[in-house]
Amino acid sequence: MTKPDPIAPATLGGADPNRFCAAYAQAAGTPLAGIGAHQERTLWLRWPKGRWRHSLRIADGMEGAVADGLEAVFAGGRRVNLIDRKDGAENTVRALLFPENVGIDVVPKDLPDVLAAIAAGDELGRFGPTPLRTPTVFVCTHGVHDRCCAKWGFAAYKALAAAAGDRFDVWECTHLGGCRIAAGALVLPVRRKYGRITPIHAAPLLAAEAEDRPYLPCYRGASSLDPIAQVAEVAGLRALAEVGIWGTADVAILASPEGTPRFNVEVAGRCAEVTLARGEVADHGACVDLHSGQAPETRTVWRATEVILRSQPSPASTT
Repeated sequence: MTKPDPIAPATLGGADPNRFCAAYAQAAGTPLAGIGAHQERTLWLRWPKGRWRHSLRIADGMEGAVADGLEAVFAGGRRVNLIDRKDGAENTVRALLFPENVGIDVVPKDLPDVLAAIAAGDELGRFGPTPLRTPTVFVCTHGVHDRCCAKWGFAAYKALAAAAGDRFDVWECTHLGGCRIAAGALVLPVRRKYGRITPIHAAPLLAAEAEDRPYLPCYRGASSLDPIAQVAEVAGLRALAEVGIWGTADVAILASPEGTPRFNVEVAGRCAEVTLARGEVADHGACVDLHSGQAPETRTVWRATEVILRSQPSPASTT
């Protein structure tokens, strides 16, 4: 393992909270942990970034059959995002599917047929899908959707792409959720989500991911967990990291007094028992809300109030 990364939460370095929802949220105390949800079944379609609209899946230049096909894929239960990067590929359209973890390169005239097959759940073998050999990193640079994703997202993307080498496949993408904690990124197929990424985080984040462990300064929590469990996971991982234990966690809820959730977070046989309490934070979900003069939205958040390290999990834990 490389030298462990620091575990202090990421910050945006004094950006003006009156101009950017991400800076406002940081000043308001909005935590990263607990904002890690992301759908498991997804389609990522390459489309020129210059044609992106506010929508995360429909862009300028899409003929009716393509737009209709994407809406059918979405209706069938997949989240659909657009992706792009400057690598010279112009004659084919790249589609990435998860959790299948495959890519398809298709000539534009055949794209409606591919989308129809994906929407219907048909076998895709005739379109030549190929396994993705390296993890994929999607970075939200969707400035048409939110100015924070332009300001911090593109800088984070460039830094991650430069640091990736041949270990990761890095793409710009449309809205990932959580504009107020930009820059945001998602690593697949592990489905780990990050926020408040700045260029200084790029190399250590990828080093952690290369070792299949979360990068704690920017970690939002495992997408497979509900928000409360994500908060416990991050608190437990931080406490274990303080004593030199790093890795991915198994999280189990413990018998708890009503309104006081308790979780066991286990890494490599060592455990952290985490107790949470409910709190509130007031922020803006997007820059458009901030600039329109709307009052900040009050949200429920959970925070760790006690973390106890144990050599074994509590016998009261349940799945």
